Amino acid sequence: MSERYKNVAEGNARVGAQIGKVVGNVTVGSAPPREDDLQVRVAELRAAMRRSVASGALEAEVHEAAEAELAEVDAYLRRGGQERHGKMVLALKKVRGLLGDVADLASIAAVVLAVGQGLNR
Repeated sequence: MSERYKNVAEGNARVGAQIGKVVGNVTVGSAPPREDDLQVRVAELRAAMRRSVASGALEAEVHEAAEAELAEVDAYLRRGGQERHGKMVLALKKVRGLLGDVADLASIAAVVLAVGQGLNR
């Protein structure tokens, strides 16, 4: 027996997934970030900043300021807590601002910020 499905989306409606028949589980989206995701991303950012300083794309003073802010992220990863989470997110926003003039660093910093904001303790 053939089943027929009709999708009616009008106006500004958007169809996220059009599925005729589902057998089993359906998951939409991705798993929430974990602290080890943040650790990995921060390590990537630090390595990229060191490379940018070596190549001359990032000034040493800006690198030092960004590292000082990343110390708040390290403190959050050691101790956690809601209050420290807010401070960590603020620090990541500052890092993103500091690195905004170097496109590749700004994009990595934006990802780190998104991961940090996604953590809830």
